[in-house]
Amino acid sequence: MPANTKNPNRKTTRLGFLLIEGFSMLCVAAMTNPLRSTNRELGYEAYVWDFITCSDAPVTASDGIAVTPSLPHSTPVKFDYFFVVAGMECNPAYPAKLNATMRRISRNSTVFGALSTGAYMLARAGYLDGYQFTLHWENQAAFEEEFPELEISPNLYIMDRDRWSGSGGLSSMDMVLNIIALDHGHNVAHAVGNQYQIDRMRSPEIGQRPFSLDEYETLPAALQKAISVMMVNLETPLPIPEVASAAGKTVRSLERLCNRHLASSPARFYRKLRLDKARQLLWHTNLSVMHVALMTGFPSPSHLSRLYVNAFGIKPSAERNTARKRDQTGFP
Repeated sequence: MPANTKNPNRKTTRLGFLLIEGFSMLCVAAMTNPLRSTNRELGYEAYVWDFITCSDAPVTASDGIAVTPSLPHSTPVKFDYFFVVAGMECNPAYPAKLNATMRRISRNSTVFGALSTGAYMLARAGYLDGYQFTLHWENQAAFEEEFPELEISPNLYIMDRDRWSGSGGLSSMDMVLNIIALDHGHNVAHAVGNQYQIDRMRSPEIGQRPFSLDEYETLPAALQKAISVMMVNLETPLPIPEVASAAGKTVRSLERLCNRHLASSPARFYRKLRLDKARQLLWHTNLSVMHVALMTGFPSPSHLSRLYVNAFGIKPSAERNTARKRDQTGFP
């Protein structure tokens, strides 16, 4: 988009997006549409944005939509905010060109960050060293395997000095609404959010919700606490008496709560959470089945396999093959 020429005395903020093949279109649209609405709300071009690719050729998003870059990647433009955006493809086949592009752009960007799995590209180039950051919860286990020295935040998005990162999806809209609020006040940001049926701006401190935790928000507080304790102790499962104690309940009381609200015993529900975690690891990492078993508290691959087949009707090894086919073709 062109710079603001109609209102030269009003500040124009420029954003840029480096699009990696297979990137998340939702991440981009969740940012650019509120920017467009802000321009309409304010009556001038308060925001402009550019799409860039490493090859200067169009790239295709994960939903099949092709995007043509609006700016050659070598153009010396100053960006207020710039984000590397990726999706299912976390390891593009042109690392040297990607790193050179990021290096050139980061020098001319006030804020340089990533959306969704774009954090992989930043981490490999050293841009996340010493920073807080986040990425989508589905990819965190694989990320930790590759970068054990970096600590991932569980939050929706992170604004740490000049390095900002978003976990993907609609968290991009939360981030951009905060940018709008910083630049033009909360009234403008809320007015823009209302255009998209957003009734509140989520703050960076709000965590992501893996394993459909939102389904449990209406449960009794003690049961929510018990589930939270289970979820942070998947690798080394706690005895049910310890879970009950942490939730402020006796074992008998916790059993009644689980039966009433989850139609399950505490032990069976705990096992379900561990199996769900194992499934995510099989889908999104290259960890061996043995390693997956150990990370989810099962004593052996055979033990995991038996319970996995009972739960999902497929062996872990077959699940891994199905996930690889899906990643390559986009279909199961």
